[in-house]
Amino acid sequence: MRGLIRRAAVAAGAAVAVLGAAVGVAAASAGPPVLAGTGAPASHLYWSSASQGTITEARLDGTGAHVIASGQGEAAGVAMDASHLYWAASHRANADAGTITEANLDGTGAHVIASGQKSPEAVSVHAGHLYWSDFNAGTIMEARLDGTGAHVIVSGQDHPVGAAVDAGHLYWADWGAGTIVEANLDGTGAHVIASGQKSPEGIAVDARHLYWANNGAGMIVEANLDGTGAHVIASGQGRAVGVVVGPR
Repeated sequence: MRGLIRRAAVAAGAAVAVLGAAVGVAAASAGPPVLAGTGAPASHLYWSSASQGTITEARLDGTGAHVIASGQGEAAGVAMDASHLYWAASHRANADAGTITEANLDGTGAHVIASGQKSPEAVSVHAGHLYWSDFNAGTIMEARLDGTGAHVIVSGQDHPVGAAVDAGHLYWADWGAGTIVEANLDGTGAHVIASGQKSPEGIAVDARHLYWANNGAGMIVEANLDGTGAHVIASGQGRAVGVVVGPR
């Protein structure tokens, strides 16, 4: 596996921030903004650490950070809805022991809801469904929120990583192919909307634009929802990984 880099994409508005390595991030609150792909409004941050195998919660200003789940292997992407957290984790000792875990927002009640994954990465939530990418299997998965009915909706990808979802489409970054892909929520109609990217990682979506991190080029790219008009909006970012879109 390429280091301990992990990412997750969450979106709500229009300001872009770059996240560091080894972190998957989600946020929640009692009022707007609402995170696209989660159905959750936004007052706490949650992130994963692949090297420490933990999920951490903090206030939006970073204070009060504390571990709410440990022993999570190489914890990766984190997503949430109004009442639960979901995260992906890989396990070096067993290439087929990747898991998706569900927990309450305070980390209690954590339990595996999908197992037998190879290297699950980003997780997104939308309209009663979970979506995640499996880096080593080259697949995009869909399941109910309790993990049942998990099935492949897209296969044959060259190491997919970040995933984002809006009301009508699913988007992911294909690290190996250097592409951004769009599909219907059931995985049909998958097609490349941006190519020639350098190891794209995290991806986020708002009402009008897509944003993604080009890890290999240290750049953040913005494009229309159909991939047109792609242009660099931030460069010199080192190994850019995750992308978050929030209110201005």
